[in-house]
Amino acid sequence: MLGVMTEVLFSRENGWIPRVIRENGELVLELGAGADANRDPRRFTLPISEAHLAVIRSDLVRHLLLWSAILPLCAAAGIRGPLDERAAVALLDPILLGAPAEVESFFQDIRWDVRRLVAQGADVELLGRGRLFAALGSATERADWSLVREYDANRGRAR
Repeated sequence: MLGVMTEVLFSRENGWIPRVIRENGELVLELGAGADANRDPRRFTLPISEAHLAVIRSDLVRHLLLWSAILPLCAAAGIRGPLDERAAVALLDPILLGAPAEVESFFQDIRWDVRRLVAQGADVELLGRGRLFAALGSATERADWSLVREYDANRGRAR
């Protein structure tokens, strides 16, 4: 019996950021998110196009925005449920191919993981105003969870 043939086409320094692979000849976005019953990260995949790969490869901000938007779907899958692939695929074109103003408008209508973007260095004030591209202007591949702890503490004081 033949196994799954996988080739990594693109990954970033931070291994948690979704990577693009070719799996059995198909382009796939792969990410580890959520946890299974043993608290091990779950592996989720969804099909993407060459156009999506080109943007993911060249645009860290859009890659991070996509990740932030997919994470709530992974959390909703729980410890063993399937990823809502239709909902995940529906995020691809608006986030990766839309004009910046369209992307920012799109984010007003979806669930997304703000803490993920804060960890990557997003400007919290600009995020709060919906100016995602400006907020992520200084974002990095490397996560800094002390920024999230500070964000959480400041939110707690503001309540």
